[in-house]
Amino acid sequence: MRKIAYIVFLMLTCTLSANSQNNKSIDLNWQSDFEKAKKLATSEGKHILVYFTGYDRTDSCQMLNEDFFYTEKFQKIAQRYLILVRVNAHARPDALTDEQKKKNHALSKQFNQKVHPTVVLTDANGKMIEKIESYNYLRDTSKHYALLKKIMK
Repeated sequence: MRKIAYIVFLMLTCTLSANSQNNKSIDLNWQSDFEKAKKLATSEGKHILVYFTGYDRTDSCQMLNEDFFYTEKFQKIAQRYLILVRVNAHARPDALTDEQKKKNHALSKQFNQKVHPTVVLTDANGKMIEKIESYNYLRDTSKHYALLKKIMK
């Protein structure tokens, strides 16, 4: 019985690992410059989604990536409706340039960002439409998809 349980455990682990690897291969074309994102959004007639993440230090950011951003469903919506901006708050001080740190801080202040993860939806000019703060172990992305439905026509 133990051998069977162990084999089942290994199979599940391999399957989950393979799915995780597949999800991470999705290219979402994240921007790091909000001003550039506004120009792109204006020229392409799209909205902007700003994602404040502390990916390398928070479980909730990693879960949101897996449950929302790294899904095929989100990828399809993003390609059609969104310009994506990722604002990283790295644990390593050398991971970002001083200029990028200043830009990230200014965006954080502009959108009154307090926690990681935070997702902000704006119009093409950068005016905030709505914000979702945090993500928890219930792993419920319904609020995130409801946010996107506001701009889908």
